[in-house]
Amino acid sequence: MFQKINTHLLSILVTSISLQAGTLFQNATIVTLAPKEVNASRAWMLVNDSGYIESIGQGDAPEAIRKTTDISIDLAGRIIMPGFVSGHSHLWQSAFRGIAPDGELWPWLDAIHRTYGDDFAEGDLAAVTKHGSLDQLRHGVTTTYNHSHWLDFTSDLYFEQFEAESELPQRFVYAHCLPLKESPAVWREQIKTHFPTVEPAPDSNFLALSLNVRAYGSDELLGEQIKLAKELGVTYQLHYLEQSSRQEGDRAAWPSYLEQEVVGPETSFAHFIHTTDEILNEAAGAGASMIWNPLSNGRLGSGLADIPKYLASGLGVGMGVDGQASADISDPFENMRMGLYATRMHEENADGLQPIDMLRLHTLKTAQVLQVDQYVGSLEPGKFADFLIIDPQNPPTGPVWDPINHLVFACSSANIEAIYIGGKEVVRDGEISGFDRKALSADVNARIEALKSRNEMDL
Repeated sequence: MFQKINTHLLSILVTSISLQAGTLFQNATIVTLAPKEVNASRAWMLVNDSGYIESIGQGDAPEAIRKTTDISIDLAGRIIMPGFVSGHSHLWQSAFRGIAPDGELWPWLDAIHRTYGDDFAEGDLAAVTKHGSLDQLRHGVTTTYNHSHWLDFTSDLYFEQFEAESELPQRFVYAHCLPLKESPAVWREQIKTHFPTVEPAPDSNFLALSLNVRAYGSDELLGEQIKLAKELGVTYQLHYLEQSSRQEGDRAAWPSYLEQEVVGPETSFAHFIHTTDEILNEAAGAGASMIWNPLSNGRLGSGLADIPKYLASGLGVGMGVDGQASADISDPFENMRMGLYATRMHEENADGLQPIDMLRLHTLKTAQVLQVDQYVGSLEPGKFADFLIIDPQNPPTGPVWDPINHLVFACSSANIEAIYIGGKEVVRDGEISGFDRKALSADVNARIEALKSRNEMDL
């Protein structure tokens, strides 16, 4: 039977709804961010029982759909947009915010990785990974690239990162960090043992395997990592040209990257700030991409990537909120504004990057860089129904003259009323269905206090 459900009652009903007959979302302003679509309008969206977008259209839904859909949700006054995609994140760093406030990258790494890397105990990485993932999710990041780390962890501890996120609603691409002290044969065996598939898996939140490629060490070791990525047919990402004070040494490594065939369509560079014209043009020509992290780059004083120039070169560009220890609030709204405003200040010009560009960079363009845009990044039939419901009047942000401009200039994660993944509500008013956020925070706080104690005993 056709029902109209008040949005405030939805949180009560959603636990008993499996969406088996599909759900119709009506009367919202829908920002699809589909390629070449630049407008937002009052529209409707039908989500099928498998959690995919069945159809979408402007105005009122056709009568045939309205009569045959069991559940209809009226979203008048709301804006629907795709969930944000973060193309570079370190979820475990969520428990280390505020550290090294005066340090650029390497002093900051000393304060976290090299100070506490061997102090993690069983369960710690699982807890902090969950903390980071759910924090991103309630800020509107429905898909993340988890650039994992293998510090002084044992194998069992390291894989807690993957196992923890597999239990959560947030979709993710897992950037596996190879144990470089082990042989390539061990790398292959670990991947075979621990990952169900290296291919996109549309029936789970694990979208794809990627590799966290590390360039320090020998050229031979770098080449072995790239060889494995190509053998598996997966993407890979590496930090490059991030810290300003080390840019000359980083640039000097570029010829070895070309020699080891690092640069290609499967490559994304995290940060990639201090390029030369030669490096930029060769990267773009090879089909490589970069992930822009404005909040982290600002926090660490890394510098400002010349995104307009990168886009003009043909380089693929996406955005990331990085780890919560270097971009301490993982709010993609803040990330977009930071990047847009910094670029405009630097250029002393406001007619370059526009709000629609920023929205696309943090959704569809990032999904394209990660090669999962067939599933996420825009609202189109056949893609996952992963979306945000934005209420620009709670808290009030004023009259909405233009929905796209308003999202970027005036809204924040506080305006997220609800978040859907696969057509199911997973967040409402900041609370995540099925998870006790306070209990998780208390557990993480206790674990970090114990970690500090172990560290002090080691001194």
